Amino acid sequence: MEALTLAVALVLVLAAGIAIGWWLGTIRARAQSQDRLVRAETTAQILSQRTEALEADAQVAGELTAAVGPLTSDVRTLAQQVTGQDRQQAARLAGLDEQLRQLAQQNQRLQSSTHGLLTALSAGSGRGDWGEVQLRRIVELAGMTEHIDFDVEVTASTDAGRIRPDMVVHLPGDAHIVIDAKAPLSGLNAEAGEGSRPQDASSAVNNGGRPQADVQARAVRRHVSALSKKSYWQAFTPAPRFVVCFLPSDGLLASAGQEDPSLIDDALSAGVVLASPSTLLGLLKTVALNWQQAELSNSAHQILDLGRDLHNRVVTLTEHLTRMGSSLDRSVEDYNRLVGSFESRFLPTARKLAATGVSDTPLTDPQEVSGRTRGLTAREFSPDGKPDTRHHL
Repeated sequence: MEALTLAVALVLVLAAGIAIGWWLGTIRARAQSQDRLVRAETTAQILSQRTEALEADAQVAGELTAAVGPLTSDVRTLAQQVTGQDRQQAARLAGLDEQLRQLAQQNQRLQSSTHGLLTALSAGSGRGDWGEVQLRRIVELAGMTEHIDFDVEVTASTDAGRIRPDMVVHLPGDAHIVIDAKAPLSGLNAEAGEGSRPQDASSAVNNGGRPQADVQARAVRRHVSALSKKSYWQAFTPAPRFVVCFLPSDGLLASAGQEDPSLIDDALSAGVVLASPSTLLGLLKTVALNWQQAELSNSAHQILDLGRDLHNRVVTLTEHLTRMGSSLDRSVEDYNRLVGSFESRFLPTARKLAATGVSDTPLTDPQEVSGRTRGLTAREFSPDGKPDTRHHL
């Protein structure tokens, strides 16, 4: 019995050991499974994060590619433009070299022409022609018209003999300004220079060893003396007691004035005004402005005369209208009196005559005119200066 109990106990212990071993194995297997599952989840999470990072990198790479693509095209276009500009710059430089070469040739031709001009102007006729040409250009710039605002080559007589100024400028009021353009040009070569290097007028020297500016000043002074003796203002009346001596270059007058400071004052005292192109243009512009003001004044006087004439005619017309209205009113009154006499004296007798059977045509009664003419109601035609508010037919 004891043996059987021991055997049963051993069997129970063995069954319990087997159950515990199985349970422990199950727990260990479950723990290993959970550990593998955790490792798998961790690995999957890491793979997911790496996948997301790769996708983000791919998106950034796409955006960079989209942004760099137009930039690459712009850089390529810029490179093409720079290359084209380099070619254009090279072409411009080549054209500039050609233009400089042509400019040098033109400068040489200009120097030759200047030398020829100096030679031509060494004669008195050439100087006079040049001064007249300059004078005509200035009057054209001033907007003046020949034979209206000025005359050229006018011949007149004075106590000193016959004179022929280059130009006579007409002023409002039949006044005149005389201009002489036969100015001496002894300092012209000093102003223009010789060859390609012009000399200063104050340092240039003529063939006699005298400074060219001094020669020019002396020539201008002699010409001023000759003009003062001609007394141009005696031949053109009314005219200011001076004559304009035109020098066709500002440099000539400046150099002469610097060399002889009293030249301009002495010329004014002698009745001669020295004028360069700029000063003469200002003088003629002033004359043209005076003509415009004179024309405006004449137009204003004409308008004033026309206004006075129109006002006088309005007064006369008003008198006629008033007289006609009065006549019409008297005619209406005479007509009404005629109608009254016709109805009171003539019609009764005519009706009696018709009653005798002389005629079957009925007689109609004439109507009186009840309205009157409408008078002038404006305040200008009212005795008290107030408008007439009465209504007339």
